[in-house]
Amino acid sequence: MGSQGDNFFEGAGFDWESYIIHRPAPDADFYQLIYDHHRTNGGEFNLAHDIGTGPGNIAEQVGKAFRRVHASEPSAYHTSVAEHRLKAIDPEKFTTQQCRGEEISAAGHKPGSVDLITVAQCIPLMAVNKAISGFGKLLKPNGTLAIWFYGRPAFADPKQQQSQLIVNEILSKAWDRVRPMKGTGFEPAKIMLCAFLDNVPFPAQDWKQVRRLKWNHDKPMMFLENDDVDFDIKWDSQVREGESEEKFIDRDFWAIDADVGWMRGFVDYALPWENKDEEKAKFDGLFKELERSMGGKEKKQRVTWPVALLLATKK
Repeated sequence: MGSQGDNFFEGAGFDWESYIIHRPAPDADFYQLIYDHHRTNGGEFNLAHDIGTGPGNIAEQVGKAFRRVHASEPSAYHTSVAEHRLKAIDPEKFTTQQCRGEEISAAGHKPGSVDLITVAQCIPLMAVNKAISGFGKLLKPNGTLAIWFYGRPAFADPKQQQSQLIVNEILSKAWDRVRPMKGTGFEPAKIMLCAFLDNVPFPAQDWKQVRRLKWNHDKPMMFLENDDVDFDIKWDSQVREGESEEKFIDRDFWAIDADVGWMRGFVDYALPWENKDEEKAKFDGLFKELERSMGGKEKKQRVTWPVALLLATKK
């Protein structure tokens, strides 16, 4: 989770296990890509730090490769959930801390002590310049910063275009609950998604071996259509000479064979605002349309994802 919108998933009634089930999950090859970059550039595998850990699901995976993992999270409730989950796995390996991502370098950690920092699904909600600077202070020389974000679910089968349109409408109506967005933290967050994270800077004096990888970049990252927001979508690209840009079209990347129930779970746990009765009726109708379009209640369709991964090595 990030610095804006920390209350999205707040409260003891939120089901984190269902949240994890209804999310795309990075596979072993994705983590291996990060570890290969880390190893190739002289990184060690002692201490990793997972920023915005949520329920600790990314920290759990990183713990399979690193001796110790520290997981931080701005929300007190989220931190308690992560601590409970991670300590049950290995109380010696995992530690947790309540802290905003942008402030982690001033939260009692020794500068230059961390080998890998992972930042999954939260960089758009941070003050990005402050965050990147702080992460750099924590990393050892040749340490790795790995930032990633997945975007709007996309049906892999072109014949499911009607299903895609219905999902787009569902997501648009879900975001109606937080309009207007102009002038709020959602504005820079949405713009960063439209930029596929290309407006995240890696100053040359601090970083080397910067790679910007994009999968299914022909699909929109933002959960809304460009003309469905109340602000101008423009950004300054921070891609500099010498950085590597790698693009892939792969409809099997993180793919999930999802039925309509899974799609509803994805929306409910991605945007968990309480539904009013009239809103629930609208959503029920749209999901019924989606069920028919997908071929029935039990019918599964392949869903893929646009994903951006940023890798950078600390000088």
